[in-house]
Amino acid sequence: MKKIILLLSVFFLSSCSLFYNASKKNNESTRKFTPKKSIRNANNNLNSIEYIQAKAKVSFRDNNKIKSNTITMRISANEKIWINASLGAARILIDNDSIKYYNKIEKNYFTSDINYINDKIGFDSNFEIFQNLILGILIHKFDPSSLYKKTANSYIFRDDKFTINSKVVQSTVSISPSNFRVLKHSFKDQNNFFEVSYDDYTIIDDQILPTKIRFSNNGLENLYIEIKSISSLEKINIPFRIPKNYKRIKL
Repeated sequence: MKKIILLLSVFFLSSCSLFYNASKKNNESTRKFTPKKSIRNANNNLNSIEYIQAKAKVSFRDNNKIKSNTITMRISANEKIWINASLGAARILIDNDSIKYYNKIEKNYFTSDINYINDKIGFDSNFEIFQNLILGILIHKFDPSSLYKKTANSYIFRDDKFTINSKVVQSTVSISPSNFRVLKHSFKDQNNFFEVSYDDYTIIDDQILPTKIRFSNNGLENLYIEIKSISSLEKINIPFRIPKNYKRIKL
């Protein structure tokens, strides 16, 4: 997990524009459900939107300096994540088997299989993990008996024996007792502490989606994604073709 922020930063280093679509804001309920009901609903939360399009402002740490850009992101559920730079100058495509990137200005490209991601984050990942991190969906289920702590605004569950890539890590999640949304999800081993925080949500087609996402590694926030507009579509276009004369690079 040590270099997960580096990898995610690679995904979001771009500028873009997007047709705006207004969304309905998520209103917090004053009612609080039991820890058992809250974690069971969070466990059962799956993405039900086939095509998603979003415009986001991205702030990332580069050599201890914070830089910001905007991106267009399109998600074809369980298949592809597409990220576009301004006027298509740079594009990234992530699918079940590979990562691809090309830059029209520098005339170069990068391709790799999923092992590139695994080497960076330190465990066996897949497309579903990245999709779920972006959509605020748990990447594994918690047993109700794993309740660790209660706070005024959350229930915290902890699994000390979650195994990824034959490595046991401590996985902790903070759940809202009023609407079952994920507030934080963290992973800890002997050397690293990786956490994703979801500061705000909106509702699209009756599904709760995060609009402010923070990625931190060992207590240092390295990537922040703020969704400016998001919508569901009946169909989506994901154009991606690397020109033949571009030079292949290593990342």
